[in-house]
Amino acid sequence: MNAPLAIDGGTPVRTAPWPEWPRSGAAERRALHEVLESGRWGLGGDAVPELEARFAALHGARYAVACCNGTLALQAALVAAGVQPGDEVITSPYSFVATAHAIRSLGAVAAFVDVEPGTHNLDPELIEAAVTERTTAILPVHIGGRPADMDGVNAIAARRGLRVVEDAAQAWLAGWRSRAVGTLGDAGAFSFQSSKNLTAGEGGIVLTDDEALYRGAWSWHDCGRDPAGSPHAHAPTGLNLRMTEFQAALLLSGLERLPAEQAIRRQAMDALSAGLAEVEGVNTPDPDERITAHGCHIFMARLDESRLGADPRDGRDKRRVIEALRAEGIPAHPGYTTPLERGLPVCERLCRTTIWIKHEVLLAGAAQMQDVVAAFAKVLGS
Repeated sequence: MNAPLAIDGGTPVRTAPWPEWPRSGAAERRALHEVLESGRWGLGGDAVPELEARFAALHGARYAVACCNGTLALQAALVAAGVQPGDEVITSPYSFVATAHAIRSLGAVAAFVDVEPGTHNLDPELIEAAVTERTTAILPVHIGGRPADMDGVNAIAARRGLRVVEDAAQAWLAGWRSRAVGTLGDAGAFSFQSSKNLTAGEGGIVLTDDEALYRGAWSWHDCGRDPAGSPHAHAPTGLNLRMTEFQAALLLSGLERLPAEQAIRRQAMDALSAGLAEVEGVNTPDPDERITAHGCHIFMARLDESRLGADPRDGRDKRRVIEALRAEGIPAHPGYTTPLERGLPVCERLCRTTIWIKHEVLLAGAAQMQDVVAAFAKVLGS
């Protein structure tokens, strides 16, 4: 007989806490103090240029432009790629709304294409049919840190003469065929918002190998200036999207820990995938040998839809499963419950069935994933 669920008064699988996020310590305090005492809190400081150089080098990119947040980093990348009002940008409906906002803020149109059921990423087989005479770019989203199928995306872009801007907001150090995401298209944009694996509360960065795109992104983020020009010479249009020295100082401290933390998360993700693959009623992400490193922001488990009730009041819908998992001590998350565009069947299904296990849980390490697996088995076996 199965043990009673914690939500019904039984003993929870886990009572121990999970790692807290964000982390901070002496390194962050020292870095912030140095900026404070320098008197150079914005322009003229050393931290932002150092962050740009180190982040670009870590991902194998030639250029980086640090921005005040991830949404505007994505906007700057799109501007640099030539996206203009009225243009169409093909992108994923399974993403945070900022993906669409960055496109729409330029007066362009977000043209949504459905996603793959086992990856939550843009389905390359559906992209070409969505290309119109107004399409100028494809914006794949490396959701949860899992690289999108960049072979498929880039092949279509090359065939149709389109730009590729990667939404790598959740994909630091992720790799596709041993190349870092964010460097696989024309440009890529990352986020450093509070929930991210590398965070300063807010922040973003654009990576590119294209000098013209770099100059365009730089100009847009710095009031229309050219990176090598006079500070008093301005293009007709530009915004102030600059990152502060305080943000960069925090990120440089986090960057020191990031590779080691990502290694822990990747081991935990592998253990979680292997464990949940044995639990009836749960589907784990499809494997892909072309993925050489996962960004490990979110592990996405898909509930077998046949195990869920059509009526959300029957106690077996995703919401009820999440409530039961949380009672067992597992901070499960519902993820995106509504697509950015309705009517795309795979995305609709994923929004009904996907449960997120976020990176701070993974940071507990591979051995601790046994509790996550046990809780899923207990809840779904009841």
